[in-house]
This record gives sequence, C-alpha cells and structure tokens, in this order.
Amino acid sequence: MTGVYGKSTREYLDAAGSSLFPNYRQFPVVFTSGRGSRLRDTDGKEYLDFVAGIATCNLGHCHPGVTRAIVNQAGRLVHVSNWYYSDVQAILAERLTSLTNLDRVFFCNSGAEASETAIKLARKRSFEKYGAGRNLIISFYGAFHGRTMKALTATDPKHHLEAFSPYPEGFVHIAPGDIENLEGHLPSASALFVELVQGEGGVNLIDRDFLLKAADLCRKEDVLFMVDEVQTGMGRCGALFAHQVYGIEPDVMTLAKGLANGFPIGAVLAKSDLAAALGPGTHGSTFGGNPLACSAALATLNILEAEDLPRRAQAAGKRLRGGLEKLMEKYPSLVKGVKGLGLLMGLELSQPAAPFVQTLLEKGYLVTAVAETTLRFTPPLTISDIEVDSVLAALDETLAESSG
Repeated sequence: MTGVYGKSTREYLDAAGSSLFPNYRQFPVVFTSGRGSRLRDTDGKEYLDFVAGIATCNLGHCHPGVTRAIVNQAGRLVHVSNWYYSDVQAILAERLTSLTNLDRVFFCNSGAEASETAIKLARKRSFEKYGAGRNLIISFYGAFHGRTMKALTATDPKHHLEAFSPYPEGFVHIAPGDIENLEGHLPSASALFVELVQGEGGVNLIDRDFLLKAADLCRKEDVLFMVDEVQTGMGRCGALFAHQVYGIEPDVMTLAKGLANGFPIGAVLAKSDLAAALGPGTHGSTFGGNPLACSAALATLNILEAEDLPRRAQAAGKRLRGGLEKLMEKYPSLVKGVKGLGLLMGLELSQPAAPFVQTLLEKGYLVTAVAETTLRFTPPLTISDIEVDSVLAALDETLAESSG
C-alpha cells in the first residue's frame, strides 16, 4: 500500500531518514490518518492510541467539532499581527479566565514557550518590586518544563547536556517534599515552578500536603507559585485542571498540549497585578494566539464541557488503574507499581520499559516509556471501556511473554 502521496512505507522512511534532523528515536511506522482513538499507517494497519500525541489529542484524532472550527476559521482569517485584536482570540481569552481564578492570558505556540513566558514574568515582576537579587527559579528533580534554554534549565538536570552550556543562571532544583530546602531558597526566589504530576519524570504525583505547605510559604515570602499544566490540564487528570483536583490555587499557570487538541498553541494565565509586569515591548510572539489556533482551542473547550470529558477521564482512569493493579498482582516480579491521576497513568516496571513499547507497537497498541522503567498511558479522554480493556489484555499478553 501507499500513502496519500503515492509512496511506499519504505520510501517515506528513506525520505524522512535522509532529510530530518536525527534528534528523535522514531519508530519505523508512518501514519496517514486517524479517527477517535485509532490511527492507520501506510500499510493499512490500525493502532489503538494510548499516547494521543503525548497527552495532546484529548478529544481523539480528527474530532469533527474541532475540524469544522479549523476549516471555517481558515476560510475567514488565519493570521494577523498581535498589533491588532481578533474576535476569536478575545473570546478564547475571556473563556479561559472565566474557568479559573486567573485574570489575564498570554498566548504562544507551545509548552516550552509558555514556560519561558512564566519565567520572564516571575523575574520581571520580582525585579520591579524588589530590585536585583530575587531572581531564583526553584523547580523539582524529576520535572520537565520544555527544551528551550531557560525551560530546559528548570527541567531536571538529567536532561542537561554539557554541549549546550553555559546554561542560564538563577535556577535551583530541590527534591519534592524537601520543605526545609525550599524554605532556605525562598528569600532569593522569584518563583516556585511545579508540575503536580511529573509526566516525563515517570508519572510521579507530588504530595498534596507538601504542595499546600509550599504554596503557603511562597505567599508568605511573596514568591510566585507557578503550576505547569501543559500535560495535566484540559481534563486529563479528572478536572479541567489538575490543580483543581489538588485544591491548590496557582498564581501563574501554563497550558499547551491538549488546549487545541493537537493544533499548536500555548498559554500563560496569571492574576492581573502579575500580568502587568509584561507591558508593551517586554514579550511577544508572532504566531501566538493566531485566529486559527484560537478557533481550535475554543472548539476544544466547548467539546470538553459539552461531553463532560474530565468526568470521563475519572471513570476511564479508574478502570485503567484497576486493570493495571491486577497486572501488578499477577506479575509481581515485573511490575513494581501503578501511579498517576485520571488518564495520565504509569506502570512502573522492574526492567527497561522500551522493549515493552516495541512489542505493544507490533501488536497494534501505542504507549510511551518515561524515566526508563515506566510505561505511560495517555489516551484520548474519549477512550471507551472496550478500548481500555483491549490495551490491558495486550499488556497482559506482553508481560506473560516477558516473564517466560
């Protein structure tokens, strides 16, 4: 079989292999179409997708409501400069602030850009209020905030390469739960930047009691409590935003991934007095908040609400967790633990996870490996019970084969 451009799978792989940067470890599969939780490749093989673009296609592939919004908007207006307003950008900004306790939105194109914006906001606000000397950004070991230089520096140091040095100054990492270390750094800090569930770090939940104490200490020291909801937001953890599950209110929140169901967009939300630090000329984005991206995001929000998909994430996540826990009981030498929240779920293994990802791919199931020994499951929030049971059965078979 051939793809829509008339080439065989081998020809697509050869073209990509000779033309693309070699920075990804890509599987030799070429996808051409998707619908809901299913993807199809150039050979006509169908796959059940428990990756969803890395927690991005929360409504499933090619949701008709989002597709209609993109097509309709593309026929009206695709892009204007941020020297002007657009109708859909204004409506999306108003909608996002109405769903949170935050008042202002900055639009960009990705989670890494959102992290950069949040860091710049924290430092400029601190400088204007206190002068130099309180610019430290505190983040956690196990964190992942993006791959631009400042976002990468806030990310766990295991991702830092010497060849990229020198790294920006003014960043420090602490272990989640280390309240004494946090207290020691706060007088020099402008922000504490946290993922409530560390997706790339191994699907690690940060302890709620610690986070409540940390947020309280930040406010006492006038340090911003910034929450990275790039992977956890947009219904994935059982509420529209994970901080709502935790019962914690951020000063600043970053969004991307699921915000427009796969169309590139990022956002930073902040309270009005904080947002004021980024006045005219301090920050910007050529494509950020363009009408096409905003239209896709607005449609995504409407569908998440109309179909009550955060609640679906709760129910499907409970079913997935229950099945994974049964596998842990069945294969105690292979499975060390089950962790996660909603439909951001991890299965911790006693050996490298990558071979299991490969085997499941061959069986027609897509999952990812994080932190070397954890299988991560981030399916669309529209995933059915039958599809959850299907991946559990395939995983059961794979674990049985591995255990001999």
